[in-house]
Amino acid sequence: MRISVKIKELLTYAEITDKWENSNKDINAAKLLTLRQLEKFEEVISDDESWKKLVEIFNSGRETDAWLALDWPDGFDELILCLPMCRYVDFECRECKIGKRQENNSCANDYSLFGYISELLKVSDRNGLQNHITSVKKILLLENYKWNISEKKLELINFK
Repeated sequence: MRISVKIKELLTYAEITDKWENSNKDINAAKLLTLRQLEKFEEVISDDESWKKLVEIFNSGRETDAWLALDWPDGFDELILCLPMCRYVDFECRECKIGKRQENNSCANDYSLFGYISELLKVSDRNGLQNHITSVKKILLLENYKWNISEKKLELINFK
């Protein structure tokens, strides 16, 4: 199966790093670039041909390569989606706006906000993934949400 156009629109590690290096390197740039990756990922999930290819890519090499973010589009790691946020905090998860709202866990955690993407891909849960991307966007863009890792769900933050 050839690589679909939608798959090619999801930026590689080198491409997203280049965009980051040419940005203002602030929180707004990190959020914007992460949102762009999420939207392109959403398009991949929504397109039948691209979805099939994504699942194929995801399932190849996952057991032998611990970090496939450098390999896209030959391998898939969900951290390619949040790389701009990681770069903004220099990979210090406890400093990240997302990390702080997922009990200070790294996005590499299997049930973190981004880690859960791979859990859904493992079982080819397309609908679950589409719904989860909505949760990811809410946490990325709105301050009043957090991710409950143990429950694997979005929650409103109670500001009393």
